[in-house]
Amino acid sequence: MRHFIILAASLFVFTGSFSQNPITQTRNTFNNYGKKTTKVVIPSTSLADLMLRDAVNKSWRISPFEFCDYAEYQKIKQDTNYFFLMRVDGMYKKDLEPKIEYLTLIKGGAEVKRGLYSSHNIINLPIQQSEDLDGGNLFLIPAYVDIIQDHIYRIQESVLLAFKGSLIYSDRVSMLKGKTVLFSKDQLGYEIADEEFVKLFKGDAKLVSADDIEDAVTDNKKNSAVAVVVIPKGGTAGSYCYKMIITTDSHQLLFLRRQKISKRSPAGFSAEDIRKITAPYQF
Repeated sequence: MRHFIILAASLFVFTGSFSQNPITQTRNTFNNYGKKTTKVVIPSTSLADLMLRDAVNKSWRISPFEFCDYAEYQKIKQDTNYFFLMRVDGMYKKDLEPKIEYLTLIKGGAEVKRGLYSSHNIINLPIQQSEDLDGGNLFLIPAYVDIIQDHIYRIQESVLLAFKGSLIYSDRVSMLKGKTVLFSKDQLGYEIADEEFVKLFKGDAKLVSADDIEDAVTDNKKNSAVAVVVIPKGGTAGSYCYKMIITTDSHQLLFLRRQKISKRSPAGFSAEDIRKITAPYQF
């Protein structure tokens, strides 16, 4: 993935804040999305790129789309008639190398940067650690394709959501009520007995294997959601991991937190995260 490297300052970065009328520009960008063509950049025949191609063919519905390779992307990336969907490596300002691979949606046009923020990026969803040869999280790509489209739809309905960044996914846990949430034990960043953990969800949680989580997403399991943890390459202190809850049948992102890894806060869902996620199950 060395072709594409972004500065991952935020997952949801496009707000039109580089213009004199940011709300108007943001509204126009999102409301006119369906009139533009989304170019899906497929630079190789790797399993990840083939899965992205297949997911877009099956479920992309928000705009016309076409596939292109890296060379074509380089030629047309400043064309405002296009948006670009692609896999990229992401790094923070202090990183010496990319740590996480993202699925990213980019707006075509001349790039403007202010600090870490680029006018190109609309949404960056973490897939897996950079250079992950196992590809253990590639099963998430079809769900991410739907989440990206849902993100655009939501901002079309309320443009002010674009200015909240990832906070728009911090208050949706109420939608988990009535769903069984699947976790694997290694996704938890603290010690808790299995029985006590399940009790917090009033029985509507299961500790399962990573394969069970993948199967639930792949099979679009009804009335269920899965936990996802994306750990950066190396997983060292000072790096960031991401924690998410995604529904398996409707592919909605209901919980998202970024966490700085430290000895006191290892990667994974914290007790505080679980208290927030279990709140709907207490009533």
